[in-house]
Amino acid sequence: MEIRKVQLTKGKNTFYKLEKKLHFEPFFRYLESFTESGISSDDMIPLFALERIKEIEHVSGKLCKHNLSAYKDILQLIYSLSVSLIDTDPKRYWALATPLAEEAFYGTDAFFDLWKNRLEEQDIQDQLQDGEPLNNQEKLIYTLIFERLYGLPAKENNTIVYHHLNEKGEIIDYYDLTIDFKFVDIKPKKELPQFDLRNLTKNTNDASLFNWDHVINAIKLEDFELSGFTMLTVKKSSLEHTIKRIQSILLDLATYNYHLFLSDLEKIIAPILKSTDTIFSLFPLFQLNGLPFFDYSITNKSILISEANASNSYTNINPQVANYLKHPHLIFYNTLDAIKNTTSIFDERIKASGVKTYLCIPLIHNHALSGIMEIYSHQLDQLDNETIQSLRTLVPLLSQLSYDITAEFKKRIDEIIINRFTTIQPAVQWKFNHIAAQYIQELENDEQNAHIKPVIFEEVYPLYGAIDVKDSTVIRNASILKDFSFKVKQLALLIDELSREDTHQLIIDFSKRVDQITMSLDQISFDESMVKIIEFFRKDVQPFIEAARREFSTKHDIIEHYAKHFFTNRETGEFYRNEFETSLWKINQIISKELNHFNSFIQGNYPSYFQKFRTDGIEYDIYIGESITPQQTFSKEFINIFRRQQIISMARIALKAHHAKQDLPITLETTQLIFINPHSIDISFREDERRFDVEGSLNIRYEIIKKRIDKIRVKRTKERLTQVNKIAIVYLSDEVLEDLNLSIQAIYDMGIIERTVEHLKLEDVQGIVGLKAIRLTVNLNYRDFS
Repeated sequence: MEIRKVQLTKGKNTFYKLEKKLHFEPFFRYLESFTESGISSDDMIPLFALERIKEIEHVSGKLCKHNLSAYKDILQLIYSLSVSLIDTDPKRYWALATPLAEEAFYGTDAFFDLWKNRLEEQDIQDQLQDGEPLNNQEKLIYTLIFERLYGLPAKENNTIVYHHLNEKGEIIDYYDLTIDFKFVDIKPKKELPQFDLRNLTKNTNDASLFNWDHVINAIKLEDFELSGFTMLTVKKSSLEHTIKRIQSILLDLATYNYHLFLSDLEKIIAPILKSTDTIFSLFPLFQLNGLPFFDYSITNKSILISEANASNSYTNINPQVANYLKHPHLIFYNTLDAIKNTTSIFDERIKASGVKTYLCIPLIHNHALSGIMEIYSHQLDQLDNETIQSLRTLVPLLSQLSYDITAEFKKRIDEIIINRFTTIQPAVQWKFNHIAAQYIQELENDEQNAHIKPVIFEEVYPLYGAIDVKDSTVIRNASILKDFSFKVKQLALLIDELSREDTHQLIIDFSKRVDQITMSLDQISFDESMVKIIEFFRKDVQPFIEAARREFSTKHDIIEHYAKHFFTNRETGEFYRNEFETSLWKINQIISKELNHFNSFIQGNYPSYFQKFRTDGIEYDIYIGESITPQQTFSKEFINIFRRQQIISMARIALKAHHAKQDLPITLETTQLIFINPHSIDISFREDERRFDVEGSLNIRYEIIKKRIDKIRVKRTKERLTQVNKIAIVYLSDEVLEDLNLSIQAIYDMGIIERTVEHLKLEDVQGIVGLKAIRLTVNLNYRDFS
């Protein structure tokens, strides 16, 4: 214990206007309270203290800043009375200070040694309306006034938080300074001001929440005086304040760049670790497509998970790491003297890294691994029991933190995919996740050229098929013209009705216009006919109907009866086209259902990309390859299996369409076309069209062939390759024939196709020479659709 003066507050404060005196009067009253009822054995120490104080005062005068050494015995006695005599902890932080604790004058060596460090008061201040801050000491004195003089209990804490800063200005410890005002008297110099205490609070339900602007206007500190002394105790509170800081930023996690957040987290944890030689590493366990995804920009400090050790590629996780993530457990190495090291498959890696002390704690949230925390040092004895216990206290909070970061990460990925890629098929979802994650990484790292990279799948095998409704355009056009013919007949009937009593000039002129349009349609193309028909009903028929309503008011019901047929009306004005559209819809339903079965077969065997395009029939592309499904071993045998099933699917479509003819309003028939490309191609996602397309000039030939074979003819004939109830298979290279013939034989054995197999050469089309085809005939008597 020693007498030494140390300033606890800095800067000029308004409470300096307050009159303050250092003396023992409050302490005297405290001691006298023990002797008022008579002397007993319990009163010996207080009685002795009173007598001793009177002796000192007689010789040295009353206690003041200048005669502290004369009262050293009394100061020691106060310390003994305030703390346990048994507890002799040499590191106890205890001191006596002036009435408002702005200066300590007597205390333990540990207290004064602590204040030799760079301690700064935590900057938690209430702001007044004029912008001036209200500091902690000012709040303490106001609280004391209300509590002692107005009987208003306050929840304001008599504790001030101090930071211990290192040379870099980084926080390495927290300390709570608690002030005991037990031996402080406060007196007003004049009559206390009277006011409604409710006006001084922010919340009428809680009188402790002061509205400080009202408080300062009502109470002037210069009207009061303090006397006595305060007792100070200091407690190291690094763990408590670390928890509070983590909890506060958890609430705003969505606004954080998670790289910067984890960097800040290291600084927040630093006071727990005590030594700057101790390294803290935490990384959330991101999951993409069912696999761990490591952002090596935040695992660069990890011993367990590093770019060199964790994986060889995105989907090829190091087996040791993968096994640990499935079965996470505590790993410690030279941390606790009383406990042997764990036996870990990572021991050699730890030794090789030069680490002497190592602790790995898996972070578990909702019974699942949410992240990994590692603490290590290249020096021995850097992790003591206190540090380890503090870290274990933080584990639930850090587990929640890791989970929240991964949830936020997944949310951002989903937003990117929805905004940039729309709905994505499961087979390729992982790739879009990976691209979105890389983009987020670039944004988090503040890379200037951050952008979403193209989604490319290399060396995939395409399967193309097209089911077309034969002569659909011709049938649709004929239906439209039939509807027009029907409408013209209705016009003729209306004209007859209106001209029964009298031939009006309106009728004569309009009849001539009807004859003109009807004759002209026989001499022009369908597209020109459609333009003329639409123009006729808009510019001629509608004005005629409106004029007829005015001129033939007595025949209003007749006009309205016919008028309902003349304009766009699905029920009455487009009867034949309605029949066609209904028939086409039913056929497409049959096709879609069968293609869904085909797609289910593919996805169940080797997940692949499947996309359909709606025309009067349906076209589809399938892309198969290891770049799409890297988790599953790829074999070209999958291609043969899928091509065989593709032919079966086409046969089933032809059969079902054939049997559905009798139930259709208009008879429609289908043709089936397959193109076999012998080699793999590269595809990329076109963000503008939100679909996959071929990548690179060498692969464009595949797309060109697809577009030019739908109406191709057999060489040296006028016969179209695609025929009703047949399956046309176009190919370029004979290398596919062996496997194709085996598939055809197997399908024939099922009975779904006839034995007749046509081998055909096809006409040359623009840019394409040497195309060949096999044409199969569907067995229309086949009934087994299991």
